[in-house]
Amino acid sequence: MKNTWIELDLDVLRSNIGTLKRVLSAGTNIVLVVKSEAYGHGLCEVARCAWNAGVKMFAVAHVDEGVRLRSILPQAKIIVVGVVSPDDVLKILRENLVPLIVSENHARALAEKAAGQLSAVQCHAKIDTGMGRIGFLWESAADVVPRLSRTPGLKITGLCTHFASADEEESGFADIQAARFYQVWKSCREKGMQALFRHISNSSGILRSATWDMDGVRPGILIYGYGSNPMDRTVECRPFLHWKTRLLQVKAVPADFPVSYGSTFTTREPTRLGTIDVGYADGYSRQLSNKGVVLVGSRRCPIVGRVTMNLTVVDLGNDSEAKEGDEIVLIGAQGASSVWADEIAQWCNTIPYEVLVNIRTDARTGMALRKQ
Repeated sequence: MKNTWIELDLDVLRSNIGTLKRVLSAGTNIVLVVKSEAYGHGLCEVARCAWNAGVKMFAVAHVDEGVRLRSILPQAKIIVVGVVSPDDVLKILRENLVPLIVSENHARALAEKAAGQLSAVQCHAKIDTGMGRIGFLWESAADVVPRLSRTPGLKITGLCTHFASADEEESGFADIQAARFYQVWKSCREKGMQALFRHISNSSGILRSATWDMDGVRPGILIYGYGSNPMDRTVECRPFLHWKTRLLQVKAVPADFPVSYGSTFTTREPTRLGTIDVGYADGYSRQLSNKGVVLVGSRRCPIVGRVTMNLTVVDLGNDSEAKEGDEIVLIGAQGASSVWADEIAQWCNTIPYEVLVNIRTDARTGMALRKQ
């Protein structure tokens, strides 16, 4: 069996949720983003814990994620923030999922399928206020969305957008996006669309401004313990995913000993090398070759040589007492030492989102849930 697994400290997740609740405006709901296996943490484990901590609304990327989530949380409100195919309308209706409509053609295609079932799709209209991905262009949305609200087979119950740059030092463009959204919402309300559930803030939007809380916020990376740099608000969330493996072999080697493919590392002095049971096939990036650090016996030990498909070599140090079978921390804490996904992301010239979602699913088959 593969000796690589994930542990979740669910006490930390509960604490993060409580911290966020205390910061949000009265009446604002948390719409917890659990897409892509809850950012690599495990959709079902995170969602169950969040539900028990008082979160009743969730966002997923695809219908199949929504179906999985519905199977464990029959009473939850589940918003599908990707683009739903008309072919999935029967699943949407059966599972009581809330898709986004992103264009007039898309909305009418969903409506036609639902009307054919003598039903209506409850949906939220996505407004493109400047992100440039999906949604009704804000200039025309104020006319198109109210017209669509009268379409048989559609029940538009919410309005949303997505910030492109609320995490930047200057929030000017986010302010523009929020103003555009407000104008669309105001026009929709004036044209008879009442009680729309409004949600525009992602993690960075939450940190940027309380005026954007509205009816709901969509925390993603923030609730997983990353991206909580202080802006207008401070939300102290901590990481709770720990990714671990084991030492497969330990050997003493002399100076000038070459390591791994291409011999890109050669020992400078006698040392002990440890081979660990993880590689880029598991999502441990090849870019960590000769850059990364893992925790062994509460010490930060460097990756040496190239990360390979299934195995990686660590310089344990000549005085190391580590032995085969010892637990190694890839992400997390051990004693007073730690290495988290944001530090790994810097070594790989990427973002912690990518580090977390790249963890292979088979690592979650051995998932352990701690401090429940």
